Formats: sequence, structure tokens, C-alpha cells
Amino acid sequence: MGFLTPAFLIGLAALAVPVLIHLIHRERREVVAFPSLMFLRRIPYKSVRRQKLRNLLLFLLRCAALILLVAAFARPLFERGGARAAGAGARGREVVILVDRSYSMGYGTRWQRALDAARRAVDNVLPDDRATVVFFADAASAANRATADRAALRATVDAGTVGSGVTRYAPALKLASGILDASELPRREVVLITDFQRVGWDGHDAVRLPRGTTVTPVSVGEEGATSNISATSMDLHRDYPAGREHVTATVRLTNKGAAPVSGLPVAIEVNGRTLQTKPVTLAANSSATVAFAPFPLGDGLSRGTVHAGQDVLPHDNLFHFTLTRGQALAVLIVEPADAAATRSLYLTRALALGDRPPMRAQVKKAGQLRAADLAGQALVILNDAGLPGGDTGERLAAFVRGGGGLLVALGDRSSAASWESGRAALLPGPVGSPVDRSANWGGTLGLIDRSHPVFELFRAPRSGDFSAARFFRYRPVTLGPGDAVLARYDDGGPALIERRVGAGKVLIWTSTLDAFWNDLALQPVFLPFVHQLAKYTAGYAEDAPWFTVGQAVDVSGTMATTATASAPDSSAVGARAAPPAAAPGAPGAAPAARAPSSEEWNAVAPSGERTRLGGRSAARTLVLAEQGFYELRRSDEDGHPSRVVAVNLDLAESDLSTMDPQELIGAVTARADSATAAGPDAELTVEERERRQAIWWYLLAAALLLLAAETAFSNRLSGVRRA
Repeated sequence: MGFLTPAFLIGLAALAVPVLIHLIHRERREVVAFPSLMFLRRIPYKSVRRQKLRNLLLFLLRCAALILLVAAFARPLFERGGARAAGAGARGREVVILVDRSYSMGYGTRWQRALDAARRAVDNVLPDDRATVVFFADAASAANRATADRAALRATVDAGTVGSGVTRYAPALKLASGILDASELPRREVVLITDFQRVGWDGHDAVRLPRGTTVTPVSVGEEGATSNISATSMDLHRDYPAGREHVTATVRLTNKGAAPVSGLPVAIEVNGRTLQTKPVTLAANSSATVAFAPFPLGDGLSRGTVHAGQDVLPHDNLFHFTLTRGQALAVLIVEPADAAATRSLYLTRALALGDRPPMRAQVKKAGQLRAADLAGQALVILNDAGLPGGDTGERLAAFVRGGGGLLVALGDRSSAASWESGRAALLPGPVGSPVDRSANWGGTLGLIDRSHPVFELFRAPRSGDFSAARFFRYRPVTLGPGDAVLARYDDGGPALIERRVGAGKVLIWTSTLDAFWNDLALQPVFLPFVHQLAKYTAGYAEDAPWFTVGQAVDVSGTMATTATASAPDSSAVGARAAPPAAAPGAPGAAPAARAPSSEEWNAVAPSGERTRLGGRSAARTLVLAEQGFYELRRSDEDGHPSRVVAVNLDLAESDLSTMDPQELIGAVTARADSATAAGPDAELTVEERERRQAIWWYLLAAALLLLAAETAFSNRLSGVRRA
């Protein structure tokens, strides 16, 4: 029991009042008149009888009334949960042991010290207590049910390992709060064992532990400055000398330490073989890049790892990647039969400079084009060339319907007569005569849809200016149903049109892609614009050579692709450019589209843990939780994996700067405001609990009754004495 205003208890000193009244009370003297004192003998005063309390019942009534009055003004209250605590045992504790397993805990001896601290916390668990061990990084999970069994708790602690995630305190503290809220034990405690990295807490997480929770921080970080070398990123450049694909790898290293590092051995390993090792010198708190010599890319899948020496945190000294051959975008440019040799010069030069992805352009005259030339192509560009006839034209139409890309640039030879009616569906509508605006120095692009993937690269300020380009001639095109205009001239005429044909895309540029009808090819935006046009029209999606821990990968495409085809390059990582389609049954024809496979697949993590995907399971997404290489294979398959995913660490965790533990503890144990305290199970303030009990009313009523009884009893005693 407590008191809302305990200062009023000082009023208990008033109990001295009835004591003094009773002690100083004397009987009344009766005066007897004598005519003479001569017959009385004088007796000397020798002693006085000590005063003692008389009328003890009256005295007790007065004292009790005063005590009740003082207690009423002190506003007593009973603590919430007293009855429940009595039933649960006065000494019981609900203990949650939070152990950080993010990869920064692998620094030096941090993890061993964390396990030792967790074991000490387990040793302090008494028979009346219950404890739960929670391992956390960017997510948290309880490793056991709440128990007082020390042996089971120690076994849980001993089974813990350092993970690949980053530090996030909020999920762990929210889980601990839920465990403590559900507990009926009177005492609650959280033991937080971590290195207290600053990156793990941003101060905006709305986490509150239950009122009265004791938080015991255990820091396993080192005193003073730390040092760490990490491989932060990599660039992979492909080249094709003598027609063979070579890759140049460049890795970026960072030294987050106050001391320079010299002679750091940095090695690149591909398919288990070390290709090159270079010594590197890093200044204090600096970065550097290391470029390795080009190496040829073999058939199928290649796995690579860069090793940046060894230090006290070895996890982030590795950088994994995967590579497959044939990721260059194959482009076939078709130009008029009588075109000059420089007709496609600007276009071919722009495509040759593409590196994400590399683009291999092949130029064919319209009269030399054959159906077999479409095999292996991802994009066909009709550069002012009409639609080919015969079997070649049919194959081109089938190529687009099957998912290929077609880019049409209109010019002098792109009249309506150059498009046969049987394949006119590839164009939106009839092509009109050229609009000549050379007399007024040409027109400009007046409207561009910068939200479209073709122009998305130019959304940011100063990322590209199309307004400087002048268009002297262009052809009007009648739009069809469902056609989208991505850019218009300043007179409202369409400049770039998108049309969907089957699974493929057709984009029509109503002017030329050279310097004849416009000067766009002379503007800085021409090179990135052509690259964006080619990638979008071909449906190209860059293969991801690596992912980051915590990302999720959609593997449904792998299941469907592998179930329908077994090409040698099916082990490619990530999405590829849509394969070119040809007429059914023809050489190089793409397989028909099928529904996703219902086969069962196993995803094998770097640690060997298996996750079942597909089949009866609805799971089609793989969450990457470990550093290394994940393998996807059929459940009945023991050979080469159908897909391999390289996973690297989130390098935010490599920042080892720490925070004050009291800053975190103060944030999660602060008193909740009215918004967070709402609800039937919320913690109440002392004033709210006292107001709900209102015991002081009863105490005040009892005091008034006692005072009334004291008055009646006192009057009765006075009457007896007078009688």
C-alpha cells in the first residue's frame, strides 16, 4: 500500500493532543467555607500522586479519529497487481535475455564475451523465475519458451552463432515487451547484451517496455578506437577482344581505422581458383579502388569472391559475385539497301559505348536480311527501312509477338507503301508525308513523359536537356487503340509512340536517328537516350551479380524457366533479357509461355540449411539471410544448381561507432504518454489508480463517526461526574 500525499502523515503528531488532555486533566476542587481554621491542623505536603490516564476508551476514540483523518488526507492506495503478485510469489521474475548476433559481434572476442555474459545471466535465474533467450540482429526470435531450467537455457545460449544481419534494437525490444506484458510475475527484467552500435538505433522507434521493467545493459564492445577493413562495392566491366568475353573487376576498399594499412593482400578468386593477388596500401579513414587484370569468362555460371586480407572483423573482408556469359544485348540494325555507309554511324557508335549491358550491334541491308539473322537477337532496329517481306517478314512479326523488341525510326524511305498490309499491325496506323519545319529552324520536343522507363533517367534536374534538339522533319503517324505517346513535338505531333504486340514491344521514333532530319544525335542526351530505348524495347533486365543480406528474391521465374527449357545458360543469375522468339518450329524459336511450375525446389543456404519452395508450398520468394552463395535446385536433383545467388553483407554494420547505453535505456523505459497508455491493459499513473480506489472517502466517513461517538461518550462522562 502507498500514499498519494504522504506529507500529510506528519499530522499524526496531533496524537499528542488527547494524551496531553488526559495527563493534565485534574478533578475540580470543592471549596468548603470554615468560619475559623483554628481547629484544623497544618500537615506538610510530602508527595503528590502521579497522574495516570483515566477513561481509556475515550482516549482511544480520540486517537483513532485523528489517525483516520490524517490517513484520509494522505490519500492511501493499493498497488495494482498486489493480489496477482501474491498468487504468483513475491520473488518471481520474468527475465528476457537479449543477445545481439549481428555480424559486428564477430569483431575480435565480442561474441565469446557475449556468450559468457548470457551464461552469467542464466546462472542468476532462480527457481521462482522464468527466463527467455532472444537472439537478434535486424530481426528477433525467441530461442526457447520461458523456463527456469538453467540447463536448458545454457544449451540455448551455447547453440547461438554470429549471423550476417545488421543491428536493429527495435525488433528485439518489441519482442521483449510482448513477453513481459504477457507475464504474471511481479518483477520484470531485460538483460541487453550487445556492442551498442549507433547504427542500430535511430531514436524514432516507438518502443516502450512495461512500467517497472529493469534493464541491465551489458556492453561487449572494446574500450577506445576500433579498426576495420571492408570491401564495400565492386564494378564488373565486360569486353569482347577477339570475340571472346572478358571481365575486368574493380573492388572498392575502405579503412575505418585511425592507423594506415600497408601491404594488404587483396585477391580475386573465380570458381575456386585464385586469379590474382595485389598488395594495397590504405591511409587512415580512407578508401581506395583495386583493379584486377581482365580474365576470360567460361561457359555456364562462374562464382567469384574478393578477399581483402584478414582483420579483427573478417566477415566484411569478403565480396561475392556471380557471372554468366552472353549477357550482352544483341541488336540487329536494318537499313535501306541503297543507304550510305554512314547511315547508321551515330546509332552503331552509341550502342557500342553501352556497358550496362554491353551491346553488340550488327548492321544488315534490307535486301540482305534473312530469317536466320533474327536468331539470337534481342532487338531489331528498322533504321528508315521498310518491313521485310516473305518469310523474313513473318519471322520478324513472330519475333515481336514472342517477346522481342522492334524499334522503328522513320525517314525518307518509311512511307506507307513500305509496310505491307499483312504485317501493318506492327505499326500504330498509316504513316503520313513528312512535316517540314526547316523554314523556322525546326521544332522542339514539347512534352516528354519522364515517368516512363525510357525517360526516367532524365527526371532529375540537370540530368539531360532535350529542349536544345531541333527537329526539321518528321512523319505524322495515326495512333491506334491502346497506343501510348511518350513524347510529342511542340506542335502536338507524336515523336515517340509505344505499341504492344503480343508479348513484345514496338517503339516508333517518327524522325531519324542520325543528323539528317534533326540534330538530336549531336546533343549530349543522344547517347543515354539510345541506350534507354534499346534496353526498354528489348525488355532487358540486368542480371544482378550479387544481392544484400535482408533482400528477398522472387524465384518463381527460375522455376518456370527451368521447367520449360534446359538451355546451357539456364544457371544465369537474376532476370535476363527476354529470349528472341521465332516462328513455331523454326530454328532459334523460343518455347511457348507456360504457367509457373508446380515442381518442388530446395533453396540451399551457405550454411547448408534448406528451404522448400514451390510445389504445394505457396512460397515463391526467398529471403536472403546469410552471406555467401545460395543454390536453387529441384528437390530430386543432386547435380548442378539451376540458379545461384551471391549474397553480401549490408555494410552499414561495418560502422563500429557506439552509443551510450543509457541513451537507449532512457528511450525505452520513459513513461508512456496518454496515447500509448490507452486501453484496458495500459499502465495507470499513481493519481489514476488512487482516483479509481477512492479509499479516503471511507476513512473520512469513519473518522466523522468516531468523532460523533467521542462527543456523545464525553458528554455522558461529564454528566456522571456532575451527578
